[in-house]
Amino acid sequence: MIDADPTDNVFFECALDGKADYIISGDKHLLDLGLYKGIQILKAKEFLIKEGCLTESET
Repeated sequence: MIDADPTDNVFFECALDGKADYIISGDKHLLDLGLYKGIQILKAKEFLIKEGCLTESET
């Protein structure tokens, strides 16, 4: 979990309870982890590109 900002830990709890594949965030503490217990942490733009909803040239 995140020691630098413990209030962010609620996002991990929710993602784990909901069996999420991703956490979409702009929060630096979350993004610095990149992955938590199999849950990818991405910026919205990265997620949209990964899912094929947006291309690099559209950004």
